[in-house]
Amino acid sequence: MMLKLHRRQPSIFKFYTEGLAPLLEGGALYRIRKSKFVKLFDKTPPGVVCPHFYELVLSNGCPFDCLYCYLKLTFRGKKNPILFTNPWEQVQKELEKVAEGVFCTGELADSLAIIPPLLRPAMDWFAKQNTRYLLLTTKSTNIKPFLERKPSPQIIVSFSVNAEEAWQIFEKNTPSPWKRLEAARRLKDAGWRIRIRLDPVILEIGLDKYESICKAIAELNPEVITVGTLRHFPGLFRFEKRAPRSGLKKAPDGRMRYPLNVRLEAYEKIANWLNRVPALCKETVELWKELQWELDVCNCTVKAKR
Repeated sequence: MMLKLHRRQPSIFKFYTEGLAPLLEGGALYRIRKSKFVKLFDKTPPGVVCPHFYELVLSNGCPFDCLYCYLKLTFRGKKNPILFTNPWEQVQKELEKVAEGVFCTGELADSLAIIPPLLRPAMDWFAKQNTRYLLLTTKSTNIKPFLERKPSPQIIVSFSVNAEEAWQIFEKNTPSPWKRLEAARRLKDAGWRIRIRLDPVILEIGLDKYESICKAIAELNPEVITVGTLRHFPGLFRFEKRAPRSGLKKAPDGRMRYPLNVRLEAYEKIANWLNRVPALCKETVELWKELQWELDVCNCTVKAKR
């Protein structure tokens, strides 16, 4: 939408630099961030396996409407994405304080659904690094920023997909999983590091519905595949009545989860369809012991299965 500025109103420059947050096209709010851009993700409760990584907050919120999304609870139902417009030098100073690690822009936002103003300078900076990696997680097909530049081993793009039936019911306003996989293939063919998340697996649609998407992921052969079954905190239901809940029970970590035996069966079948042992997202120590799978990589770590 166009902003009508009268003679005595502040300029667009002042809106950006003073954080007055105009509402622009796509429902996004642009403003200055006053909190830190870089912080260690270490919120995982005891009994849940999740290697630590760094959050790099270039934006908050998401224009998509996935009914299970934890951001609905995190932001208490607020829907307008916020894109931060601080000078890149401010972000860089924080990054330089951390000698090495993976920096994920997708913990509080979809990394690419709306391109943050700070993304391009972030890609320029990370491409020159040796021990720091930029991780972008997305359900979008917005890959233009990558096709316009040379691939870098310091930048990783992780596409989140689901079974088609789950997408139709629970992932409102998102591209189809097949379009996301096609975008991933285009980037892989162009030389970019590509990862795939099959998450969350929603068993109320039927586990058999995941066979075709698993085989398509296997054909793509990304460097890492991460799988997670549906899990969320009970508070989500206060902000999203349509969130899937069939078969979930309260787990010791406070999340709603499927019973252990149900998750075990799901992971074993999915591994068979993928023709490889995947990484698992935020799963319990108890389940890892039952599966007896090797825990050596996940979506948010550097090491990759080649």
